[in-house]
Amino acid sequence: MTKAVQAVVLPALLVAGFAQAGTIYQGEDGSTIDVYGRLAFNVTDKGSEDVEGKFDARLGLGGSQTVNDIISVIGWAEYQVGAAEYANNLNDEDELTARYVWAGIDAAQYGTYTGGRVASGLIMFTDIVDVFAASDIGIARQVADVDPTATQVFRQDGTLQYQNSYELLDVSVAYIIGNNTSDLKTGYNIALRYTFDLGEGGKLAPVAIYQYDENESEAEYYVWGVGGSYYIGDLTIGAIYSEDEVKRNNVKSTDEVAEFAAVYDVDDNWVLRLGYRWLENSDGDELELKDTTLEAQYRLTLRSSFFGSYVFRDGDNGTSGGYGGDADDDYFFLGLRYEY
Repeated sequence: MTKAVQAVVLPALLVAGFAQAGTIYQGEDGSTIDVYGRLAFNVTDKGSEDVEGKFDARLGLGGSQTVNDIISVIGWAEYQVGAAEYANNLNDEDELTARYVWAGIDAAQYGTYTGGRVASGLIMFTDIVDVFAASDIGIARQVADVDPTATQVFRQDGTLQYQNSYELLDVSVAYIIGNNTSDLKTGYNIALRYTFDLGEGGKLAPVAIYQYDENESEAEYYVWGVGGSYYIGDLTIGAIYSEDEVKRNNVKSTDEVAEFAAVYDVDDNWVLRLGYRWLENSDGDELELKDTTLEAQYRLTLRSSFFGSYVFRDGDNGTSGGYGGDADDDYFFLGLRYEY
């Protein structure tokens, strides 16, 4: 089975570092302690007139404790230097910031129940195009306007989540209660993915999502999206369309987003990626994005790689400061990443 096909059948719970974790302890009852880490150094002129060097580090620790033949207690905590959370004014850029912190119950065929800053089931959707070392995603850009703890919609404090797989159907449902930082009044989301096995024709995995948030200031937010991935041999193709909207005092700001990504595993060492992102805002900051990304990855080992990317940008900042730098300023990215 190729890496691309393996990715589509991984449960949504495992896509946030946990899938790459190494077991450092395993008890006789099946209990485990797992650790995950990432160290990287990047050279880029993204968002700057000058070329800059940036350090990136992640550390995750978690595992499971067996209760009986069906139930295990599980948990995961992952922190990062320079995590995207700092952009929401929750932390300074150079602080060690929580990306995921959750605990829960794995009830085998009866599903997984987690609570905290969870790996949202919406990752099944965002991961379709979130495949580049050089760039982020445009999906659900405005969610932090209603909940400042929400980062790219798939990391949000105070979330209670249920996930399960029914043969080829993956389901994730969450209720978001928030905390004193989020000031959230109510929130919920749902994500569905179905995998069609086409035999020699590959695999097709369509995904649909919806999320709604409302805070104590009566500001409302929603996002919906549809998309899918197609896997055949060493080629993966993904495409999505989504809309998100913030409504405050009868004033609306709406993003429409379409993204495309193609990933080709040339051999055991080389991976090539191509992507395009289009975003258009109306009645808000009037941001427009038209990004084309070319990226090559060279694997030194299974978990260590060089990345080289160039992003062509032909957008318009509108009244915003851009998104991931000037929307009309091309940038390059060179990086070395080591994971353990």
